[in-house]
Amino acid sequence: MFSTLAHYLSGAPAQPDVVAGRAGAKTPDGEGTTVSRWVLEEHVWVKLLDQAGFTGIAAEVWPAAEGPRMAATLMVAAHRA
Repeated sequence: MFSTLAHYLSGAPAQPDVVAGRAGAKTPDGEGTTVSRWVLEEHVWVKLLDQAGFTGIAAEVWPAAEGPRMAATLMVAAHRA
């Protein structure tokens, strides 16, 4: 099971293909940097997990909580023998 953004914090939609976006982050010492972030549509995650041999794949979008940087969460579960 894992969770990821269902869309970017900016409000931009998730990617329809396996494309990494850039996201702001902080290093352990507090300096600003950017990292690769895969914010993919639900069906893309399902396809990737299926190709990797996972079964029982389920994905669900949880609505955003109230706050200044709101983003819905995509919860994904799968298993592999």
